[in-house]
Amino acid sequence: MKKLHLLALVALIMLGLSGCEKATVQNEAFVDVFIKSIANAQGMPVYAAQHTVISYNGGIKSVSIVSPDGATMQLDGDPIDTGYSFYNEPAETDYLTTLPAAGIYTYTVTFDDNEVKTYTNSLSALSILPANILSLQKSADGDSVYISWASVINAHAYQLKVLKGATQVIATNPFTVVTPKVGIPVTSLNSSGAGVYTFQLSGLYFESTTTYDLQAKSTAKMDITL
Repeated sequence: MKKLHLLALVALIMLGLSGCEKATVQNEAFVDVFIKSIANAQGMPVYAAQHTVISYNGGIKSVSIVSPDGATMQLDGDPIDTGYSFYNEPAETDYLTTLPAAGIYTYTVTFDDNEVKTYTNSLSALSILPANILSLQKSADGDSVYISWASVINAHAYQLKVLKGATQVIATNPFTVVTPKVGIPVTSLNSSGAGVYTFQLSGLYFESTTTYDLQAKSTAKMDITL
């Protein structure tokens, strides 16, 4: 199964005191790969594989991946979720006009106690295109900033992030809309001060309409000065 990598899957481990015995912690992790698409400088869609490995109990040292075409890579640990979350955020040079290799990806996870476990996750060739953002502007009363876009074909839901520079100001949970338009109150942005804000709108394609199992994600962005 695939899980949306932006929803952290961290299980809380309860240490039982019953019988004066502690519960045994088992090393276990969840792995995920999906296709991410953006528009390049020429406005053409380009693609990269995005990976997430999340530990149920923490304590991961390292993660390596072998793709279906034999390429290998190491995942970086999340500096905030130390030991729990490993992922890659594709750089611009990682995006290509061709889709990532479809097939089985193999993950070798080394835990803090040096136990090594292998996991697999499959990737199909299904993808979605980045949204066409139609407008990003303040409302007439100046109370909100509205972003509107053309519906993304096959997207089951959307997600919005607002950044100021490299700092994330707002991140929504996945949402659906009848009219593809969302407003953010200016008061939610005021604490970050005046400047340029980047609105990143992602389309999400789930493997099932009843879960957050993810196959593909597309992201478009637009700036506004406030």
